[in-house]
Amino acid sequence: MSEDPATGEEVAGDAVFPYFLYKSKGTDMTETPLSVSELTKVFRKSFGISSFKAIDSISFEVRKGEILGFLGPNGAGKTTTIKCILGLLSPTSGKARLWGSRPASLSVRRRLGYVPENPDYEDAFSPVEFLSMFAHMRKLPDDRKMHELLLDRVGLKGWESVRIRSFSKGMRQRLSLALALQPVPDLMIMDEPTGGLDPNARKEFRDIILEERDRGASIFLSSHLLSEVETICDRAVILAKGKKVTEGSLDDLLRVEEHYRIEYIDGWKTPEETRNAISVDAGNLQNTIDALRNEGRRIIGIDQEHRTLEDVFLSATGGGRR
Repeated sequence: MSEDPATGEEVAGDAVFPYFLYKSKGTDMTETPLSVSELTKVFRKSFGISSFKAIDSISFEVRKGEILGFLGPNGAGKTTTIKCILGLLSPTSGKARLWGSRPASLSVRRRLGYVPENPDYEDAFSPVEFLSMFAHMRKLPDDRKMHELLLDRVGLKGWESVRIRSFSKGMRQRLSLALALQPVPDLMIMDEPTGGLDPNARKEFRDIILEERDRGASIFLSSHLLSEVETICDRAVILAKGKKVTEGSLDDLLRVEEHYRIEYIDGWKTPEETRNAISVDAGNLQNTIDALRNEGRRIIGIDQEHRTLEDVFLSATGGGRR
């Protein structure tokens, strides 16, 4: 017999559970999945290296059912933050809480899925053996058919019994995703999950992330691929030099406040011949519209201007390297 991870009830050891179709029950979904409050980490002087503050009083949260992008240049403090969230590092001050509990809590860890940037697995194992081992540690049913279905979902069909020593970095990332999905997590923490993947594989990963969000999971996504974050994230937090420099929904971050683009043509010509555009602030919008009409122009569109996430990133971080 083994234990159903959602209900705590005993089930037959050979029971078949559709991991990635099975939604957890009996978990407290009222608490915020992840909250970080005034988190600070100072690495003390050692071996001749001066002490430095890797992260400095940062605060943010990941809400239920959202994808939060976590961005910053190299050395901004992203990895240190993730390690504090996972309980791998102790913060100097402040706190990180998962559903209101400390990261080291066993009940919390069973609700997490984690995809590291550089997975390091024992080469002598095969993917299905890894899933079997993790199923035992997580007290999940150890069912080979379910392991194979999960590996198929992440693009490792046909590689189930191949030793990991022959895997590329991209294939190891796929295995990491399978291990993160295995417990049907309520929160997935992903550190550069598409590193080493080709464009088709990145698309597959994005689709899975969106499927998990639609299932009700929350996603904390650290990535250097700004186009990827812009495509799938609901909100974003940007760090620079250990500090949070901006945060908001993608709609708010990309909006150019009170600035509009007016498209117009000469009134007697077709749009294809003389399409023009002018950018104005809100204070001059109506006067510009009136002036164009008085000159015989025909207005064909007025839209509030938006920026790209790269524009926002470079502005917030002072143009630093990503």
